[in-house]
Amino acid sequence: MQDEQSTSTGHSTRRQFLVQGTALAAASVAAPHAFAAADVIKIGYLTHRTGPFAPFAEADSFILDNAAKALAGGLNIGGKKYRVEFIAKDDQSNPDRQSNLAAELINKDAVDLMLGQATIGPGIAQQCEINGVPCITTMSPWQAWMFPMKGDPAKGFKNVFHFFWGIDDIANVYLDIWKELKLPKVIGSAFENTLPGNAMGDLKMGMPAMFAKAGYKIADIGKFAPGSNDFSAQIQAFKKEGAEIVTGLFAPPEWASFVKQSAQMGFKPKVMTIAKALLFPGGVQALGKSAHGMSTEIWWSPAYPFKSSLTGQTARQLADAYTAATQKEWTQPIGVMHALVEAGIAALKASGDPKNPQKVADAIRSLKQDTVIGRLDFAGSGIKNVSKMRVVGGQWIVDEKGKLDIVVTHNGTAPEIPVQRKFVLLGA
Repeated sequence: MQDEQSTSTGHSTRRQFLVQGTALAAASVAAPHAFAAADVIKIGYLTHRTGPFAPFAEADSFILDNAAKALAGGLNIGGKKYRVEFIAKDDQSNPDRQSNLAAELINKDAVDLMLGQATIGPGIAQQCEINGVPCITTMSPWQAWMFPMKGDPAKGFKNVFHFFWGIDDIANVYLDIWKELKLPKVIGSAFENTLPGNAMGDLKMGMPAMFAKAGYKIADIGKFAPGSNDFSAQIQAFKKEGAEIVTGLFAPPEWASFVKQSAQMGFKPKVMTIAKALLFPGGVQALGKSAHGMSTEIWWSPAYPFKSSLTGQTARQLADAYTAATQKEWTQPIGVMHALVEAGIAALKASGDPKNPQKVADAIRSLKQDTVIGRLDFAGSGIKNVSKMRVVGGQWIVDEKGKLDIVVTHNGTAPEIPVQRKFVLLGA
């Protein structure tokens, strides 16, 4: 059971009450005057606030509070003013629970638009497609969202949409990081046995296949189970093949085990470019000074030269506002989840009638919107119902006091994002 928070403009109070079904923070944004039920836009917001994928939703309360302030006066659409209400729930990183909560938001709460995270699968989109509710999700490679629903990139879907990078985009970022390194072209590859891990780590269709096509030899002994803490077999195989570059998809605890065992076994690669485990400050902090020089993709950072269409904040201002509100370091999902809300609000405004699901879905289908992560373009991506997002290469820096920072080192995939620092090899 968790608190549900209601924020109402025009009143200085906040009331918290317990709700059945572990609903999270329902941020209700009200204009100064009363609204009829028909004048309220309900937006479902379904994310992984707890469970193993909780770092992806760490900024939820901040995102919703920030949106509440921006939407305090309501939305004027088609000559009518609407109050916007976010109904946010925690799927606890459980795919079955996610699907059930999506159905509840649709059938019980009667949401007009669904927003959510697809890290654990496309359950939100599946429910919305069946029930005719417009939906935008993010936080998963678009292939891992579309193909489990048996979607066709040339045909798409009726009601559901997704923005994120694709597996090819991340592979190109990693190749951009490695392209000028004078190292043996041998890669130690290890991906977890999860939906994203299987999609990204597929030897024939995933990232290793693209690396092999670029001339790299791949050392890969198969997927490892989520929660694994023994990587001695992978490390031994990488040592045998002379791999100086290690890549793959790990959760932070798994990666900490890999790094510790590598040190114990005398395996000292020059480059470690890892997905997921190196995205969040909390996971990287646990690595201590050994994190210095580790590399990963950057989806968003304060260095991005874009601003929010919802609040007018620059990327830096948004990150600083998060730190001021939470006393925590900025984290990449802040920008992405803020952009998710931006896209949803932009689509509602463009629809002309936010209570008409078909008009909202059509508005998303043709949406081109500048956001704090850059332009989202569902119409021009070449993939039906999908918008790509910018992604660049970055590296973690640990200073003498142990303070962490991730900086952009490679921008070949998005030249408009400035490079902040030259890349260095591990141990240099």
